[in-house]
Amino acid sequence: MAECIELDIWHGDWGLPTVEPKCLAVLTYCKFSGVPVCIQKTGNPFRSPSGELPLLRHGTEIQSSTENIINYLREKHWGCDNRLSNTQCADTIAFCSLLEEKLLPAVLHLWWIDAKTYIDLTRPGFAKASPFPLNFYIPSKMRRKAKSRIYSKSSENVTDVEVDMKIYREAKFCLNLLEKKLGNNRYFFGERPSLFDAVVFGYLAPMMKAPLSSNQLQNHLLACTKLTDFCKRILHDYFPQSLQENESTSRNTSSLSEDNPNKLRNMVLAGIFAITAMVGYAFAIGLIQLEFTDHEEPEEITNVKSESKQESYDQFEPFFEDADEQE
Repeated sequence: MAECIELDIWHGDWGLPTVEPKCLAVLTYCKFSGVPVCIQKTGNPFRSPSGELPLLRHGTEIQSSTENIINYLREKHWGCDNRLSNTQCADTIAFCSLLEEKLLPAVLHLWWIDAKTYIDLTRPGFAKASPFPLNFYIPSKMRRKAKSRIYSKSSENVTDVEVDMKIYREAKFCLNLLEKKLGNNRYFFGERPSLFDAVVFGYLAPMMKAPLSSNQLQNHLLACTKLTDFCKRILHDYFPQSLQENESTSRNTSSLSEDNPNKLRNMVLAGIFAITAMVGYAFAIGLIQLEFTDHEEPEEITNVKSESKQESYDQFEPFFEDADEQE
């Protein structure tokens, strides 16, 4: 295991090293097990034989699915499950299957099917992380795959709305089971983390940290305080750098926000000055003229005439240059 172990994962955000649940689960398992991985954040899953991330490279070995990566690390004697009893290992398999059946559909719906979340967070985030022209293709591809995973097994007599209600109901029930299973323990099987802790963290941490607007699944998770404390402990103990980067980004954003009023004021003043200069220049070259006519009544302005001269436009052209288009 002397060679560098490279792990390709999706981008990070919201104080997380990666926002994709499977990538986060594998990375967390590596942290739990002390695997010296070199993290490569990428937006091109087609570098993987399976077309998905995470991807592990170790010498000539390439592993491209969560299950294969975990099994490979265990074969190389990297793993945090060695201390578990046979019963606990069986429980790990059973609970991971439960999460995939009951929680995963709602997680996929949250990120890829829910229109507001997809438009506001998921699509922009994954498109920004992906290279051109894949940024136009990858989010749509992943959304189609999520829809197929959720709706392909539904009966013809069941509407998509009914399916949505069912998967969210089952996901909330699953969160309640996890809350009860964790209890007052630090981790699900005691004081030391395991694969199951990594899998749960991969599902829950992005949901907990994302800036969602009143999502029912996130609201239910936030009410499960033992689970949120569990996620916060792992972030604090194993990903402190991601938290520091997030705090630094927040401070920079706050600083920019404080400067915005001054920038707006300066832009308004600059605009007023430019308009004043343009009007003054127009009077100076005779493009705009005022004529006054005497009457028996008190003097007043009776006519304002604007004369347009072709030669005047040639002098006035610099003030009407088109602004550069912004994307």
